[in-house]
Amino acid sequence: MKKITFLFIAILAFSCSSDDDSTENDSVDAVFNYFPLTQGTFWIYNNDAEQTTTRDSLYIAGVEETNGINYTILGAEQPATAFMTTFLSQNKVRLTDSQFLLTGEIGAPVDGFPEITIPLEDLILFDKDAATDEVLSNLEGEIEQVINEIPVLISYELKTVEGETFTNYLSFTDVLSSKLIVNMAITAQFEVAPGIVIPINILASQDILKVTNYYANEIGLIDSETIIEYQLQDLSDFGIELPFPSEDSRTATQVIDTYNIAN
Repeated sequence: MKKITFLFIAILAFSCSSDDDSTENDSVDAVFNYFPLTQGTFWIYNNDAEQTTTRDSLYIAGVEETNGINYTILGAEQPATAFMTTFLSQNKVRLTDSQFLLTGEIGAPVDGFPEITIPLEDLILFDKDAATDEVLSNLEGEIEQVINEIPVLISYELKTVEGETFTNYLSFTDVLSSKLIVNMAITAQFEVAPGIVIPINILASQDILKVTNYYANEIGLIDSETIIEYQLQDLSDFGIELPFPSEDSRTATQVIDTYNIAN
C-alpha cells in the first residue's frame, strides 16, 4: 500500500460551500447509498489550491478480498493532485449498511514534517445513521524520531466526525457531511549543556489538518475542503533549525464536475 505524503495543498482538495437546509443525520433514510461502488462508476473533480486549478479523475478499479472481506479498489488518473482523490486511491474501501470504511495508512500531513505512518483499519469516513458531531473513529499514538540530530517525540490523534445532513446542497439533494481531523504535537529532547537534557515543545498540540467532505445520495463525494494550519514554537533561543516552515495556513477545494454512476 502506498503511503500518502501530504504535499502542501498540491494534494489537498475540497470546497467549503455552505448552504441550504441542514437537518440532523438521524433523518437520513437507511436505504440511501452515499458512495456507490459499482464497476464502471467514475467521478471527475475540479480542484483549486493556492489559485492553481487542476482536474482529477477517480474510478472503480476492482475488488480485493482480505480475510474474507471484499474491499473496493479505487483508481485515479495520474498525476492526482486532490487530497481525497489520492487518499481514496492509495487505500481500499468498503460499505456496510450505514458506514463507509477505509483500510490502509496515512502519512505526514505536511511536506517536510517528520515521516510518520498511521495504520488505518476500517476507519469510518461517514456513518449515515450517526448523529451530528458524533465521533466515528479515533486513533492515538506516539512515534520517536530524530530530526537534525535531535530526538523528538511525535504525538498524534486522528479522528473522523459526522457532520450535518442537507436536504439541498449545491445542485444535489440528500447530502451528508463528515470531517477528518489530524492533531499533532512534537516535543524535542534538547541538550542545553553536556549531560543536561530538557524537553522543549516544537509544536504544541494543534489540529494541523482538517478535511470536510460532502457526499450526495447515489452519487458519492461531491465537494470537499482541506485546511492545513499550524504554528511552531519560537525556537530561536535554542538555535534549533527544522526542515519545514515555522508556520502555514492554506486551504484547497475539490468540487465534482462530471460523473457516471453505473448500475
